[in-house]
Amino acid sequence: MFAVKIRFYFSSIAAIFTPVEKTATVERYHIFVFLMLSGGFMGAYSYFLKGGVFANAETANLLLLALHLAEMDWDAVLMTLVPILTFFLGSFVSEFFRSKISRSWPKLLLLFEVLLISLLSFLPESTPFPIFHSSIALISSMQYNTFQKARGVQLSTLFCTAHLRGGASSFFHVYVEKDTKSLKRGLYHIGMIFTFVLGAFLCAVLSPYLETRTLIFSAIPLLFALKEIWMSES
Repeated sequence: MFAVKIRFYFSSIAAIFTPVEKTATVERYHIFVFLMLSGGFMGAYSYFLKGGVFANAETANLLLLALHLAEMDWDAVLMTLVPILTFFLGSFVSEFFRSKISRSWPKLLLLFEVLLISLLSFLPESTPFPIFHSSIALISSMQYNTFQKARGVQLSTLFCTAHLRGGASSFFHVYVEKDTKSLKRGLYHIGMIFTFVLGAFLCAVLSPYLETRTLIFSAIPLLFALKEIWMSES
């Protein structure tokens, strides 16, 4: 019985990384890993180095907004509103482009992200924080709205709360039903959480040395994702 369980778990883990021919490139799991690594990095960057704002996590910003309103700290209110409104705009813009150029949009978006991050990385240290907040919120929103599903599993490239819920639900079904598909879904979610934390950790380690230029490292996983999508479609 123990040997059967071990084979069950290892076969499910191996299936995560086994290529599936019918899976579109933009729905491959490791593409989402690249995006999540970058997302964790950018979230930590905006918090550690750019005024304590989570530029790509608007639930946290809405909470901060309520606290700043209660304290009547109007400067902080405006600073917190910037990423919230820009995130909203990014979702609207991405829907427009997805409806017009759906096939080319993912790779064009990633190219835009890499170029914008590169530009931000070399701005002077004196650059106002809202420029960074709005830029990160914009690209994060468009990415979140464009990359939604990997191998049929709904995944987020920004938020871990949904992955905590999805992981717990999946592992419950594994425990009760010994369902291989549920185990794979659970491992997908746990992998995304680990990747997000890793991205934030790397940013925290690098930021004291590189300051604003730290952001350039968040473009590296995006380049890997862009390269694979571009080559696949070529």
